[in-house]
Amino acid sequence: MPGLPQVLTYLALSLTFTARAVAQQGPRPVPFASQPPTPRQGSLVTLVVTPASQDGDSVVAVLGELAGEPLHFERRPAGGFRALGGVPLDAPNTIVVRLALERVTGVVDSAELRLRVARRRAVVERIATAPRFVDAPDSTSMARIMEERELARAVARGAHAIPRLWVEPFVRPRPRASRVTSPFGIQREVNGVLGGKHQGVDVAGATGAPVRAANRGVVELVGDFYYGGISVYVCHGAGLVTAYHHLSRAAVAVGDTVERGEIIGRVGATGRVTGPHLHWGAQYGRLSVDPADLLTLLAARPD
Repeated sequence: MPGLPQVLTYLALSLTFTARAVAQQGPRPVPFASQPPTPRQGSLVTLVVTPASQDGDSVVAVLGELAGEPLHFERRPAGGFRALGGVPLDAPNTIVVRLALERVTGVVDSAELRLRVARRRAVVERIATAPRFVDAPDSTSMARIMEERELARAVARGAHAIPRLWVEPFVRPRPRASRVTSPFGIQREVNGVLGGKHQGVDVAGATGAPVRAANRGVVELVGDFYYGGISVYVCHGAGLVTAYHHLSRAAVAVGDTVERGEIIGRVGATGRVTGPHLHWGAQYGRLSVDPADLLTLLAARPD
């Protein structure tokens, strides 16, 4: 199967599609669908390609790319190929899905499909807190922050090299009754200063309460970080990573394989926070996406 560099070569010859089109403007139709049909900014999306055979020359593999991240298409028992993708939180109203379809004969069809994106509703959360929580980090702290960000980026890149490890639906890392105190995508105004958008979900919990893995995966990073405090990053494969921040302690180590619902740490207030809670993050590659999508879009076993 061609690697990503070859995919990009194929895609240089691409044709242009619309997301709702069911055939390319040429001899080889490429039926395409997304779920949801119009994903929001900062969301997961399922992409399904159901190419038709041309005189017995069927498609044996589909490669692709969305928002700079590779797509990992798997063959569906029901027919066609399926992959997850991530929509950037700052995505415009249309993004491009690039595909390369490899056929039995070695012929590769390439295509560009344009996917409409819905704007995520702008919500501002106003917080008043001690100045130390909003003061800019000093140069030593900034160097530490940059190093920690690179560690997280390495985990995101590595997630594309691991096959999908989950089969069962995803679960919440805290009980269903646990209150969400800050949803994904809100913009915070702290002491009158507007900050960035929240790239995770904050879930209430008392110090020491259990935090569970959202699904099967491999622990790729455990550390005590400037912003995130004691954190655990779990790679679920096929580009997908979940992260658990501000823990009072971690119960796993790098290299551990964890199962869905397994305790991986305890709620805490480590890092740059004002009180105990769990910050739960999800990423498709380097793209932060709403963790709630794991519970809805991936609510059933993958087909």
